[in-house]
Amino acid sequence: MSDLSLFGPGTWLIFGIVLAPVYGMLIAWAIGEPSDLRTGLLGVGYLVALTCVLWGGLLALTLVIGVMFF
Repeated sequence: MSDLSLFGPGTWLIFGIVLAPVYGMLIAWAIGEPSDLRTGLLGVGYLVALTCVLWGGLLALTLVIGVMFF
C-alpha cells in the first residue's frame, strides 16, 4: 500500500489546486520587492487564523450533526 493512497482525491484537489493562489501570494510576500516582513507575517497570521476558524466551525458543526442524527 502506497502512502499516497491514504489521502483521497479531495485532499489533493483542495491542497494542490484550490489553494494554489494562496501559495502564490505567500511566495510573493516572501520574495517580492519591497519586502516588508511585518506586513507579510500579518497577512500569514490572518490566513492561518481564518483557516483555523473555518475548520473549527466545520468540526463543531459535524459533531453537532453527528449527535443529532446518529
